[in-house]
Amino acid sequence: MTVLPLPDRGRWVWDARDRARAVRVATHREAGLLNLSVWRDETCVGTVKLRPDEVADLVGALTDGLARLAVPTPPAQPSPRISALEQRLAEVEFRLAVPAWQRAVGDATAAVTGLAGRLLDRGAR
Repeated sequence: MTVLPLPDRGRWVWDARDRARAVRVATHREAGLLNLSVWRDETCVGTVKLRPDEVADLVGALTDGLARLAVPTPPAQPSPRISALEQRLAEVEFRLAVPAWQRAVGDATAAVTGLAGRLLDRGAR
């Protein structure tokens, strides 16, 4: 295996979890390759050497991933069954929140109003 000398310049990208992990990006112009190396603490634990066309594919994949992170995920719509259940629960909660005597008055008022409307309709004929 041929070892290429470390170039003068490279770029470090640190892991989001801590500074013990990193990726180093180095260009080896003489070989026409870009080298990605994975580091843990001060030890290189893996490398990938990429040709320019492979780097372009990698950049495309990174760009697509970044674009997906930038678009907020819409909240999931509940199923019709869940919506119906939530509606029924809301009705039960409403009934429990209103005292029984107020519900009885409301029911009686609705009944009287409905009866009065029907009687007026009959009288108008």
